[in-house]
Amino acid sequence: MMQITELEVWKAAIELARKSYDITLKFPESEAFGLTSLVKRTAANIPACVSSAASRKHGKESLIHLFSARDLLYELESHFYLANKLGFITEEELNELLELNVASKRLLFGFIKYYKRNASGNEGQRRFRRPENPSSHSHDDDEIGHIEDIEEGEDF
Repeated sequence: MMQITELEVWKAAIELARKSYDITLKFPESEAFGLTSLVKRTAANIPACVSSAASRKHGKESLIHLFSARDLLYELESHFYLANKLGFITEEELNELLELNVASKRLLFGFIKYYKRNASGNEGQRRFRRPENPSSHSHDDDEIGHIEDIEEGEDF
């Protein structure tokens, strides 16, 4: 059984969440139920999604959670930019947070590739691709279709 605490992708997500919580201490008290809450909730959900993915039996089930983690990383990045524009964090703090975010993305995309291979192996070497006709697919196929877009060394 996979130990989540041993996974680099989870460790990076936990560190990003910790730094995100730390940085919100600088936010104004008036933001307690605004951006502070959004940053904390988004950041905390990233390692939770990785944990959920790692606990699944099949790659396809795991991919849904990994895509959620990916979406949350992009959402968190947006929150960081907004915090900087509002003057809550400095450029230096923004850059540090963005570096952690990019490191988490790289590890997550590698983990997605791992589960992509796992998912295709569990289903008779089936390859997950974006459907030819977008109007004739289910939501799950659309989620899985994004896997083909992730290439080694791809910029985010």
